[in-house]
Amino acid sequence: MRPHAGTARHVIIGGSPRSGTTLLRRTFDRHPGLCCGPESSLFLPGRVAIGPLAAGYGIPEAELRGMLSASASQGAFIDAIAARYQALRGRPRWTEKTPLNIRHLDWIMARWPEARIVHVLRDGRDVICSMREHPERRWVDGRWVMQPNPRPVEEYARRWVADTAAGMRWRADRRYLEVRYEDLVRQPETTLAAVLAFLGESFDPALLAVDPAATAAGASVPALPASPAPASGRPDAGGAITTTSMGRWQRDLSAADREVVKRIAGARLSELGYATGSDW
Repeated sequence: MRPHAGTARHVIIGGSPRSGTTLLRRTFDRHPGLCCGPESSLFLPGRVAIGPLAAGYGIPEAELRGMLSASASQGAFIDAIAARYQALRGRPRWTEKTPLNIRHLDWIMARWPEARIVHVLRDGRDVICSMREHPERRWVDGRWVMQPNPRPVEEYARRWVADTAAGMRWRADRRYLEVRYEDLVRQPETTLAAVLAFLGESFDPALLAVDPAATAAGASVPALPASPAPASGRPDAGGAITTTSMGRWQRDLSAADREVVKRIAGARLSELGYATGSDW
């Protein structure tokens, strides 16, 4: 927890879970100037988990433990991992995606004042639907295990409100940018070009290469490399950039659920332009 004076221009992706942060991570990882490995939680104060890091980043556990022992602070350890991963991937800049990053921007930016924040926003009603069906991920005996842990709609709604608020506090900062999931899937080229310009990176058409498998599954816009689709079978499940999951709350939220969400998150939804009186 010691202070750290980092000079790297890391790219920090955060937002409420199920907002599209993974989609943006996968897209950035195809850019020749960026490398973005799996979610690491490294920018969460006090969170250093060697096993998942080794598995996700392809760095031996013994090497990681040596790096940790040689680091004067968590910040120094993060920079060491970033440098190692950049060398491993042959890319000049590191990007890290963990949704909870959005709750720790003060800690992060105090240590890397030249970092850039990308806050992914999505209609909270769709976020709640996705969170409700998505199992929690736990590291058990050297591997990730997905464990269902459904919670009340109220809890998901409050989480979305708190997460969006944490990021929106930074709106006046030149190092902060909001990107809407809806814009990303409806206008991927325009949206990505704007985000990359903010980062000082050039747009690369390869980011939007069409994936034939996803197109066959129903995606009508460019997609990312195919991944095994989960049981849901949705064409966006494997990483495709599609509009499939937009507005899903209209079919997935019951009337009672909608009233709960409106009570807790209605003001924020309206503030962000996601809901008006006729949208309920």
